[in-house]
Amino acid sequence: MKLGATLTTEKKPVKQQYITMLICWLAYVTVTFARYSYIANIALVESDYGVTHASAGLVMTFFSITYGIGQVINGIFCARYPRRAIVSLSLIGSAACEFLIYTRVSFYLIKYIWLFNACFQSLLWPMLMQIISENVSPKLRSKAVLVMSTTTSAGIFLIYGVSALVVKISNFRQTFFIGTLVLVLVALIWFILYKPGKYMKISSFAKKNESAENEKKSTVKAVVIIPVVIVCIFGVVVSFVKDGLQTWVPVILKDIHKMPDSMSILLTIFLPVFGIFGATLTVYLNKVITKLIVLFMLLFTFTAGFNIIVLNFKDNLFILIASFALLELFLHGASNICVSIFPLAMCEKLSAGLIAGIVNGASYVGSSLSSFVLGKIAIKK
Repeated sequence: MKLGATLTTEKKPVKQQYITMLICWLAYVTVTFARYSYIANIALVESDYGVTHASAGLVMTFFSITYGIGQVINGIFCARYPRRAIVSLSLIGSAACEFLIYTRVSFYLIKYIWLFNACFQSLLWPMLMQIISENVSPKLRSKAVLVMSTTTSAGIFLIYGVSALVVKISNFRQTFFIGTLVLVLVALIWFILYKPGKYMKISSFAKKNESAENEKKSTVKAVVIIPVVIVCIFGVVVSFVKDGLQTWVPVILKDIHKMPDSMSILLTIFLPVFGIFGATLTVYLNKVITKLIVLFMLLFTFTAGFNIIVLNFKDNLFILIASFALLELFLHGASNICVSIFPLAMCEKLSAGLIAGIVNGASYVGSSLSSFVLGKIAIKK
């Protein structure tokens, strides 16, 4: 009888934990779709407005700098935000920015619109990491890491797929309209399905007495701050290469191999698929290679090797695409360690949202540099 009662009472909380994972996954896949809607169509934006690679890349520099700063700020304060309202606000705000691009505003306004888009989107990742640490039990947290590790790659895969289809049958601006509708829909789903969790409240970090609290603060400084700094440095390097690759692959394929726009975007779809595999691979590799720095160095070694191959065999389309795909695998794997595995692994010591905000914010220093610097390099060729 007692066993039956336990099963009955446990079933509902477990179900709600899986619902939390699902709506967190859905929210971040959707904003990734919206974030990369500009990047996926950057070659078409350049042609439509008659602007250079550097000018088009500057839009993403505005986004990345703002997003990075917002990640840190929201990471600090996200534990105090109302969960249901703030995620819905992030999605609706991003939808408004998508709609403005769809209306074909003047090009000089796009960088400011994308700056506001960054403000809304920077609310999300720290908030979702905080929500997962609160709503998902330690027993299921590894599954949450695995689920969230696929969000960026899934969102990129969807946006490039949709963009390729839209370009083939209509004007590329319809992609932004689709993004608007999807964001609004997911905002409604979130608002309906979200329920507060109980597993990791900020109050749980407080000790029963002042002496123990001081001891914990000392431990946090020694055990958390130094690893966070190291992971931030890795994040900058990973994001510079990863986001630069994702931004300029369609342009490279178009300029070097003279591909039509729809084909260059379609081929680029293969990259996020390998990114999903890479993010998933790191979750399982981490069970064998528990030292994150060792895992980082392994992934970086493979990344360096395939970067050399790309530089030396860029005229061979097959080798170029295969190298891009494997680079995506290793880079998304490394990124997953920075922004997902590490924050949730450390959530017993410090707020997962705070760690995620700081690390992801630092990573976008690399993103902001890649969009503009690699655009400058591209325009000289």
